[in-house]
Amino acid sequence: MKPAEVVKDWNGFEKFVAHLHQGSEVTVEHNKTLRGNSGATRQIDVVITHKQGPYEYLTLVECKYWKKSVKREQVDVLWASIQDLNAAKGVLFTTKGFQTGAETYAESKGIKIFVIRELSDEEWGRPGRLIDFTFQIFQKMVLNISPLVIGVSGAQSTEPVSIRIALGSSEPSECIVVSKHSKDHPSMESIVDYYSTEAMMSLKSKSFTINGGEDCTRYFIKPMNLNFPDPLIIKQDHSLYLISSVNMNIGIKIAQTNINIDRAQKLSYALAVVDCINRQVYAVSKAESAPLSSWTPLSGNPNSLDDVLQNGSIASGVIEGYFDPAEIVGLTPVIFDEDKMKIVPPADVNA
Repeated sequence: MKPAEVVKDWNGFEKFVAHLHQGSEVTVEHNKTLRGNSGATRQIDVVITHKQGPYEYLTLVECKYWKKSVKREQVDVLWASIQDLNAAKGVLFTTKGFQTGAETYAESKGIKIFVIRELSDEEWGRPGRLIDFTFQIFQKMVLNISPLVIGVSGAQSTEPVSIRIALGSSEPSECIVVSKHSKDHPSMESIVDYYSTEAMMSLKSKSFTINGGEDCTRYFIKPMNLNFPDPLIIKQDHSLYLISSVNMNIGIKIAQTNINIDRAQKLSYALAVVDCINRQVYAVSKAESAPLSSWTPLSGNPNSLDDVLQNGSIASGVIEGYFDPAEIVGLTPVIFDEDKMKIVPPADVNA
């Protein structure tokens, strides 16, 4: 947020600066008139009194809610007040900055000078105060597994046969691979899981939004044909099956959510305070439920753009395992054409 969103005029700015210094160990007074050693009265925007045992320390704070940079003359006036009132410290706050001569003079007199300004995106933490991106969660399901069996225990057959494949089961597989493919996949379940995951990850890598990024859940079908030039041999019960190919349809579920967050939503204010002498930047903020402000020194090395998610981008994750096929009963599945990157008319797929 900008300073103008927090205060509307010079008096509001003085009260805001006074509020920034409130705490249990100090007394903060706004628009205080004090009489100096010279006998002259001096109006001070904010007076901070710190008492410790028999000792009392005064800090004088001047506030310049101006449209131009503060000159050396204004710093000199504060220095005169510090001397006349025997103050321990002097501080000057503004929203527009200081001329070079003012900075040099303030540093020579030990006067702190600060600029209050809007926090940058880097200071909020990338991607900035506003966070807006699409988050998608992918999960798979395997439908209609049809192995083409070219031999059963030595007999020839060109008709698909029913082979029991227990996807997602914690029980040991009853469909063991005994051909050379077992080096990578010990069971038929392993083969199906590997290639169904590959299909899901291929779709995930395309990085697209559904319906403009609205919150929704959509289901897609990805047909797959696995060919085995060297026949796959599996053992189930007491039979051996020679398989030349496996046709299957991979169901892919995408749960999409739009993430839209204003980091200042629960804050009364959040601004940057720049120490113009020490070149240190602080984030000063107050939660709506908190009585006092919080000061946090900011690092001078914000993350690069490569390290963070950018607004308008898509983030995604994967849920392991399979979703329940009952979720798509009664729905019309759509085929995702991976090559053309568009949805094409649905084929006949049994859920």
